[in-house]
Amino acid sequence: MLFLGILMLACSENNDDSEDLYEGGKLHESPSGVFFIAELHGTFHQMGRQYGLMLKQQLGEFYQESVTDFLIGKQGIKYDELVAAGRTYYNDFSQIFKDYLDGISETNGLGADKTYIMSAALLNIAFSGCSSLSAWGDYTPDHNTVTGRNLDLPFESLRKFSKYFHVVVWNPVDYPASVANIDFIGGLFYQTAINSEGVFLELQNGQNCDTLNPVGRENSNNILLESLFRNTSGAEVDEWFNTTLPEVGLIMNGSFPKHATIYEWATFRVALRNAPGLVAATNDFIDPSWHNYPIVFFDTSNEGIGYTCTRRTNLMKLGEQYKGQISPQKMMQIFDQTIPDGGATFPEGGLIKTIYSVVAQPADLKIWLKVREYSEWEEIDLKKYFSN
Repeated sequence: MLFLGILMLACSENNDDSEDLYEGGKLHESPSGVFFIAELHGTFHQMGRQYGLMLKQQLGEFYQESVTDFLIGKQGIKYDELVAAGRTYYNDFSQIFKDYLDGISETNGLGADKTYIMSAALLNIAFSGCSSLSAWGDYTPDHNTVTGRNLDLPFESLRKFSKYFHVVVWNPVDYPASVANIDFIGGLFYQTAINSEGVFLELQNGQNCDTLNPVGRENSNNILLESLFRNTSGAEVDEWFNTTLPEVGLIMNGSFPKHATIYEWATFRVALRNAPGLVAATNDFIDPSWHNYPIVFFDTSNEGIGYTCTRRTNLMKLGEQYKGQISPQKMMQIFDQTIPDGGATFPEGGLIKTIYSVVAQPADLKIWLKVREYSEWEEIDLKKYFSN
């Protein structure tokens, strides 16, 4: 796969006809070649066609390994069940993402049903936990925001798919912002994304605190991802969360060039948690306003969800320890510390794994991505790929 990727990159950067080959899309590799970056332009249908063309080989490989070999072969899930689930995922998407998936299915050689199955591969394989820390103001050398986050999942099996994580950059017509999303190749299951206006939004599971599950609401992941094409400031993001309810309880980190907010987003209201320069979140609701509501609380004597209190407390301690020094490089050091060593990252050998870590600097539109047990920290300058 790597050789093919290098060959395709050479064509993309050295052949003036490459955009015609991919109908306006461009395929790049990160500096050390460990991650693909798909740069897409046009309508969502056009961007889907570009994506299917550029990553046709990799999409076929990932489908074989994740669906045929793992989900069907090892997990014993019937193909018809996956098709039914894939069609349900597709029907839950808003029209722009239906158009996008339709475009992919036209050019990727897999067809519609297999494309729909792959769109939620991460959901089929695992469910998330996660943690985050954001620093700004007096906590960072230039007062700009630096954010770190872990994607934590209780599945060792994800390790075999590490090479299929990538970054897709949508530059849609008629929208105020471009969006870069981290996902599996072929995926459309939002967890971590940033837009061209410096709005970084990442998701953490809050279902163990808000156990309600209202029926008939739009898929939270889908509406979150779509919101990033429209919301271009912290004020707009605040308003969106205040007027939108999720289908399940979630904890969202919204990081902006000069500040960050934690949105403890229950199925019946949201609490905006702010702080003067440093804020952390894991998988528990902690805002004092929840005491009049049916929210489950956890404390240090009742860890509950994967050391949720310890991870959050450790991150805040490290943030205070390095006050004034928290650059992207320092944030990477913080997220390289495991829980036994006073950090938030799960050590190898346990049930829950830290699958990937991301550090973001929204003001500079830069991210650093590390897929655990696969890559080191890889800097990706998104300004090169955003056009909106």
